Amino acid sequence: MKEEAIRFISEIVKPWETLNQKLAAPFSMNPAINDFITIANALTVSIKHLPEAIAKIKLEVLAKELQSYEIISDLADSLKHGELRKPERECKLSVSSMFERNEIAEVRFLRNRISIQHNTYGKIDFIECAMESAIFIAKKLNIKTDWNPKIFNNSGEFSNEIKVHASKQNQITWNGMALEFVQLNENGKYDNVDLNGQVKFTLTMNK
Repeated sequence: MKEEAIRFISEIVKPWETLNQKLAAPFSMNPAINDFITIANALTVSIKHLPEAIAKIKLEVLAKELQSYEIISDLADSLKHGELRKPERECKLSVSSMFERNEIAEVRFLRNRISIQHNTYGKIDFIECAMESAIFIAKKLNIKTDWNPKIFNNSGEFSNEIKVHASKQNQITWNGMALEFVQLNENGKYDNVDLNGQVKFTLTMNK
């Protein structure tokens, strides 16, 4: 296997798959600071800079070819610098627990979702944006692997109860969480919706 492929797998594929797996567990996460955000931050930087490190490709050229890569590039710069010269490029990450809602206001846990809040493009699913960008740069660098990424969503039964668990396993402290409810649209994408009903909420915590 070529060195380029090894770096792509080590720096992008493995962290993406680790994050995809971790997000599937029904953990209650502190929205702004947690291990998921830390992994996402490192993955963002790797996706942005790998084309330049391997093939000296100008990043601004790639950003014009794919919006997802442009967003990843903006996120990497926002992580590094905070305020940017162009405020419309600024963005940040947050985590929420995503539940699918059915027609009678029952819910089921899909996954925790890391969202990019971008000043121009709005709310973007990080794991999807990172996947699209990774596939894009692999093609640009002519890296061939057997990686076939699939975003994991749980498919349990709908119920009138939300059950989540908070611990220090993936975060230093816990002081709250964010919930979002979604429904599949006709294009197979999840849209945010109101709950429009009542559910029982159960939160367990490690002592």
